[in-house]
Amino acid sequence: MAIEEIILKKIVLLGDSAVGKTSMIRRFVHDQFDDKYISTIGAKVSKKIMPVKFQGNDYEVKLMVWDILGSQGYESTQSRHIAGLNGAILITDLTKPETQKSLEEYWIPLLKEVTGGVLPTILFAGNKNDLISGEEQVADISSNFKELESKYCKDLETRTESGCGGWLMTSAKTGDNVEKGFHSLVLGMLAEHPLYDPLNRQMEEVIADGIYEAADRDTPRSVLDIIVVDLPHVLLSTDKSTQILQESISTMGFSKNDPTLQNVNDFIDLVLMKALEMGATAKNVEEYRNKWLEILSKMKAPQT
Repeated sequence: MAIEEIILKKIVLLGDSAVGKTSMIRRFVHDQFDDKYISTIGAKVSKKIMPVKFQGNDYEVKLMVWDILGSQGYESTQSRHIAGLNGAILITDLTKPETQKSLEEYWIPLLKEVTGGVLPTILFAGNKNDLISGEEQVADISSNFKELESKYCKDLETRTESGCGGWLMTSAKTGDNVEKGFHSLVLGMLAEHPLYDPLNRQMEEVIADGIYEAADRDTPRSVLDIIVVDLPHVLLSTDKSTQILQESISTMGFSKNDPTLQNVNDFIDLVLMKALEMGATAKNVEEYRNKWLEILSKMKAPQT
């Protein structure tokens, strides 16, 4: 088979915590499923090469699949990880209707903010269809997703209709429609490929920087958000920082949705200790410790 072109594409999975983003990626990349829930903090990037036939030509699409933090209120972290994407899978948990509401109230607005109002190729996925039964329930779900598809695929403005992958009911547990979903998204991205402007990535990174700078730092969660963004700069390594963040949040066991000041204070000590062990300079560690503790101290200051 002669390969027409080798194309690199970045996909980001968006949706609330526990909708199954990590499980969908594991099923797609490794054809495995583990029902043990592992909370994601920061981002994990998986890679897979997908051969695709499009318009009579054979392509080899190298996918960088980003699994990012699903808790709301971490816009600085999430916007950095969204920047530069070519496509997004917007995921809901079919057993939790509120996760669909979150797409419209949080995830799609954040996506549009980072991309300057122009949506990339998207696919809506309702996960955990193995837990859904009954024709009436399926009909209601289908109606909801058709409404989303109609609303947001038309929002692709002047771009081709094939730039929207549509919607699917999936199951990371059984594998139902997972491969099909990624394939559909890839076809949409290939349709959009001739229109992709590399300068968009630079623009989106500038927007993400603006979100970071403008964010309020008035809650423990908002400080945790800035730590996740800053830690790669402490270590000068994204991979090491992701490892440290995941290990530290697992060790401490507090909720990312509602951390206390003490949680964040202890988290700072732990991640910076690990950063030193993994090669960060004492100067970098001290600089960022002072920065984060200064923000925390303002929360502790008495109101006047």
